[in-house]
This record gives sequence, C-alpha cells and structure tokens, in this order.
Amino acid sequence: MKKGIHSTEFWLNLIGVLGGVVVASLGGSQWAAVAGAILSAVCGASYTAGRSVVKSRETLLKAAVASTQRSPGVEADIKKPSAD
Repeated sequence: MKKGIHSTEFWLNLIGVLGGVVVASLGGSQWAAVAGAILSAVCGASYTAGRSVVKSRETLLKAAVASTQRSPGVEADIKKPSAD
C-alpha cells in the first residue's frame, strides 16, 4: 500500500481543501466564507474517513493472513493417532 502522500486521493483532497481556503478568504461575501469553510471541512473529513477505512481493512487482512499461517513446530505438538 502506498503512503498517503503518494496517492492521487491525497492530492485531489489537498486541492479541494486549498480551494475552500481560497474561496473563503477571497470570496468577498459572508456566504463565500461559509461555503469555503464547509468545502475545506468536508474534503478533510472525507479523506480522513476514507484513509481510516483503508488502513483498518489492511490491518484486518494482515491479521487474518497471520492467523492462518502455522508457526514452525506446531506439527510436532500434534499427536498422531495410534494404530492400536
């Protein structure tokens, strides 16, 4: 998995956040300031939520793979049935 800063998702989100800041600061009206702030907040929150989902799925997948792998020596602990 790529680091966040190397993903297209990160850069598109950054453009959205910066666009919101520009609209809020250069908009000239109170509504532009509110819309810019909302745009920045939504972009930041959606990126954070999306990244959290991806990281949690990756962690769960790694845990599932690790639990299915046998450690060395497990076979030695298993007793074979006797032919009695």
